[in-house]
Amino acid sequence: MRTAGEPAPHLGQTLEWLRKELSEMQIQDQQLLLTLRHLHGVLEELRMESAHWEDARSSEGTSPVRVRAGSESRGCQPVSSRGLAQLLRGEESRRSSLP
Repeated sequence: MRTAGEPAPHLGQTLEWLRKELSEMQIQDQQLLLTLRHLHGVLEELRMESAHWEDARSSEGTSPVRVRAGSESRGCQPVSSRGLAQLLRGEESRRSSLP
């Protein structure tokens, strides 16, 4: 006979599974936060580049090619559209396990 403080074996396994799932979810949350920060940086870069292009169009004597070359020399890596699409669809997600 079980005592009041002793969980049933099935309940113990369920609690262990929940702990594991929560831990995995915390890791995924951190990865999503890093991805969000990266995407925010990419969007800021695109906004700045767009502003440069608009400035180049409106000012006389400035070549848009020169403005573009200046923005490329900053060392930012482009984001592939396929990688972004996979990320947004959640193809790299592991969240499909059940007890």
